[in-house]
Amino acid sequence: PLLKNTQLESKPLRVVYDANSNGWNYKSFHNAVDGKGAAIIIARGHGTDWFGGYNPKGWAGTGGARLSIAAFLWYTRSDGVPQKLQKVGGGGLACAKDDPDTGIWLGADGLVIPLASGDPKEAQSKLGTYFEKRSDGKQSLFDAGCIKLADL
Repeated sequence: PLLKNTQLESKPLRVVYDANSNGWNYKSFHNAVDGKGAAIIIARGHGTDWFGGYNPKGWAGTGGARLSIAAFLWYTRSDGVPQKLQKVGGGGLACAKDDPDTGIWLGADGLVIPLASGDPKEAQSKLGTYFEKRSDGKQSLFDAGCIKLADL
């Protein structure tokens, strides 16, 4: 159900980037994902449920934004079911940044995983600006606005 009505719905999925295997840095991320097309992001913090996003345009690492109204974020509800969060504002941004020297940015602040050298496992999320808020009213994909990732 998570990928229903996306271009990945009927395609076999494969892992192209695993931070624990490939490295927690934006260079490894772009080496693995650039030019591969649409992507689903699956991540988890220490002691959190799974969450992520869908980038229908994928990454190219050439700079700028890859615009799409079809992008969404998702989180795991308390009943264990993945819940999509649709884009609600911000002109069509699927990826606020697609620069080779940054990690994952869906919307300006919906899901940000910079994979930067200072703290590569940090993830931030703010909902309501570019993506709708959670059904439980929380304004982040996770309980806090910022977490340390365990898996990506």
